[in-house]
Order: sequence, then structure tokens, then C-alpha cells
Amino acid sequence: MSEPSQLVHIRDAVPGDGDALAEMHARSRAVYYRAGGHEVAVHPDEEYRETWRKMVDDPRIAVLVAAIDDDIVGVITVDAGEVFPTRASHEKRVRLVGIFVEPDRWSIGVGGALMARFVSLARQADAVGEVEVWERNPRAIRFYERHGWTRDGTSRAGPAGAAYLGYVHLP
Repeated sequence: MSEPSQLVHIRDAVPGDGDALAEMHARSRAVYYRAGGHEVAVHPDEEYRETWRKMVDDPRIAVLVAAIDDDIVGVITVDAGEVFPTRASHEKRVRLVGIFVEPDRWSIGVGGALMARFVSLARQADAVGEVEVWERNPRAIRFYERHGWTRDGTSRAGPAGAAYLGYVHLP
């Protein structure tokens, strides 16, 4: 049998993916926020869905979908167009806005496949990657550090009195 990561296909999101991505994102974040003591909705409302539809359609944001067969199992959103402010004006940065995987597909290579695509995009752009990780999400922190990300010393306020911590990935 093939390794699970070999079964993952990464593709650009298409306009019809917005609602499925909203659903998957809501499920994923509900699990890690709940584990950190913060409750969020498991199902997206219409505004949440519309946000995902707009991101998929925004040419300044790359929305890449991880699929196994025809099932969407993960997503990564990348901003190189300064839609989201970066923390460094003195160097080229590519912002990893978010990476989310269906909770029942965690630890089978989906996140790793998405991360490999991000690192490739950042290297092609000769840019530093940056991301923020909620400090009460130790699983995500381990994931980023395992993939070569390091803390940059920045943080900003986040939900439930826990900060979002800044991380960078060098080209």
C-alpha cells in the first residue's frame, strides 16, 4: 500500500469549494480551540461561508486544497499580495494565513503535503515564510517546528487570553 501522503493531491481551490472549505475549517479549528479551553462553532454560519467563497475568488490569496480521491481533507491559504500585513518591511515575506486538515485525517501526511507545497512556493519567491500559531495549540506548534519553523519573538493577543505566536521559515 502507498504511504498516505502519496495519496494526497494538492490543487488550486475552485469557486465551488468555498462551502466545503468553510465546513472543514470550522471542524478543524473547533477541535484545537476546544483543546485549548476556547469554544468556537463547529458549523459555519453564512458570513463564515461567504468569507471562504471570497478567499477562493481573491487572486491575491492562493487557496490550495488537499484532496484524497474526491474528498477535500485539507487547505492552506497563502498571501504574497499583502492582503494580510506582514511583520517585516525590510525583507520579502510570504504569509501562511492558515493550514487546516480534517481532524479525522490528522497525522496521515495531509498537513505535511500542504506544508511542502508552501515551503516550495516561499523558496520560489526567495521569501521568508511567516505564520502565527495560537499558543494553546501545542499540536500545531510541534508541527511547525518539525517542518523547520522557528519563533521570531513576536506575538499578538488571541482568544481566551492566549497569544498568537509568530514563526518564520527561512528560504
